[in-house]
Amino acid sequence: MANKRKRDDASSSELGIDPLECILRKLPSFLDVLRFKRVCRSWYSVAENYVSGPCFSPSSQTPWLLLPSYEEDWKEDDDKEERGLCFFNLEEKKEYRDVSVCREVYEGRCVGSSHGWLILLDKKGNLSVFNPFSGARIQVGSLIQDLEFTYVDAYTLGEHPRMLVSKAVVMSDSKKNKHKDGVVMIYGRKLVFCPYNDGRFIELDGAHPPYQDIICSSAHMVSALSEAGSVEIWDFSGECFPTKIMDMTPSFPLKTAELVRSFRDLYSSHFYLVETCRELLFIVRFIGEFVDGDGKPVREGDLLSDEDTQPKICPYKTLLFHVYRLDPHEEKWVEMESLGDQVVFVGGNHSISLRVEDCPGCMKDSIYFTDSYWERVDEDYSYGGHDMGYYSLRDQIVKPFYDTQLWKMKPIPFWVMPNPW
Repeated sequence: MANKRKRDDASSSELGIDPLECILRKLPSFLDVLRFKRVCRSWYSVAENYVSGPCFSPSSQTPWLLLPSYEEDWKEDDDKEERGLCFFNLEEKKEYRDVSVCREVYEGRCVGSSHGWLILLDKKGNLSVFNPFSGARIQVGSLIQDLEFTYVDAYTLGEHPRMLVSKAVVMSDSKKNKHKDGVVMIYGRKLVFCPYNDGRFIELDGAHPPYQDIICSSAHMVSALSEAGSVEIWDFSGECFPTKIMDMTPSFPLKTAELVRSFRDLYSSHFYLVETCRELLFIVRFIGEFVDGDGKPVREGDLLSDEDTQPKICPYKTLLFHVYRLDPHEEKWVEMESLGDQVVFVGGNHSISLRVEDCPGCMKDSIYFTDSYWERVDEDYSYGGHDMGYYSLRDQIVKPFYDTQLWKMKPIPFWVMPNPW
């Protein structure tokens, strides 16, 4: 009887706080929290208070894929607003079409995806972050007002925003710490930071431009990877200007350098920086510039023969990855033949690594990628945004994770971490 009374008292005490919050605490997944929020206005309010409070701590989850939604009766000239967007859940292999969207997402103005937020850059140079799960939005600042801006920049901003801002990430996954959080981005050859609290763009003292990737850690550290393979790290945890705490130029991996030099006319290479629980990874992605139906890279001159009146359509395609870990003591990149139980996600998103047990539906020792070939995604009406799949380091082969026959995907798919804030 005494034990039963204690259990009843605990339940009464828990229910006395808020019965709906007790339900929220027992929901098994992020998707269930989203469904809870959409029941009615009062439930939405309870959920907002819960996820913004100290009791809520989102567990690691598989990133979702944000991509255009094509219905069976959709036609090429249909209005893109009616076409819509959807999320693809890797665990369930299922699409969810109830997505919060805004005009800039439809228009392909996304320049980054980080901690569940999409970083958007409109045609006037205004930067904002938008959560497609909750619909929350934060206005950040204006590039035109704070940075050197030319006529060429203005044209690029209007037509190809990702050629101006090649990668942008946010400092953390919530909107609780606006006084410290903000957006860090690669703007041309520079690294730029814009805090939420004042909207001013601050140039970081980067020593090795141009840059290929940037990431933010939970400790408010920002790491940048240069085209030469160097790594710089800034500490943003203080109250003053960010402080650079590391500047290292490891010897560039010979294996990658030789492949780049030997097959420059067949492949382009893209670099990503990834943080695991133990170390920093340097990931090199090799994209065949023109890949035939057999999956082999061909030279551009081979696309048109004497008998052809039109060149063959051979879109670019990712074929290979190299993976290295940083040895900070030897100051060199060490090749890795396996990622072990890790799963890596790269593309236009904040590059991340997760344990396979936290990523149901994913294969371990694999790199899941989306299209981030900004120089070519818009070059042709018949393809672009299509280059996605996963690469198994063990099998050394690219496999599909999303069943589609489409070569043109607009807006370009992005990985998005589930985030209710």
